[in-house]
Amino acid sequence: MKNYSILSKIILIICLGVIMLAILNSFTGIINTTIQASGTVICIMSCILAGNSVITLECEKRKKK
Repeated sequence: MKNYSILSKIILIICLGVIMLAILNSFTGIINTTIQASGTVICIMSCILAGNSVITLECEKRKKK
């Protein structure tokens, strides 16, 4: 992760933060009390997908160099 671009690092940090907030909200309901478990799962899965995409793109960029 040392060679990742700044934008990639920011995206990964945001994804990790959103995942943690979604998990916190699912247990406590502090952020949104009306969200269902399926919405939480969709939010977590989309952040994981975005993170995997960033990691894959950075690996491909490293291979080209």
